Amino acid sequence: MTATPANRDPDAARQRARDIISAYVGHKGALLMALLDVQYQLNYIPETTVDDAAEILGYSQPEVWGVLSFYSDFSVGQGSDHFIDVCIDAPCHVTGARSIERAIRDAVTDSDVEVRPISCPRLCNQAPVVAYDQQWRGQLTPQTAAEFARDMGVVS
Repeated sequence: MTATPANRDPDAARQRARDIISAYVGHKGALLMALLDVQYQLNYIPETTVDDAAEILGYSQPEVWGVLSFYSDFSVGQGSDHFIDVCIDAPCHVTGARSIERAIRDAVTDSDVEVRPISCPRLCNQAPVVAYDQQWRGQLTPQTAAEFARDMGVVS
């Protein structure tokens, strides 16, 4: 699910995040998984999620902030409507992730698209990997990554 106008409504986004978090009550590793699910479904973490996750899952606010600040995948607060994620962890790094990230940054002309380096999406056998709004492509080169961005309509 990509960001839609409904996701941009703070009350609707908060309720959606609360619903997602509530589905993880009683699960091992609930905090991290719930936050990742919120991030993937809304494309950002609403600021109110800290209070809500602490309340619903029984964590302290510092514990929730600790998880959000430790992992680079999380974007707290409304950001761009669309994202191009470039994994920069070891397998992707050694297969050219930084040159792919530069090529995409140079190619992107749509100001509503944010290019961001992220940690491992667990697709190491396809390294290097890139995603546009969670549509993953692997084994890319700078040229094929730029073509992927062009196919997504975010470059001229």
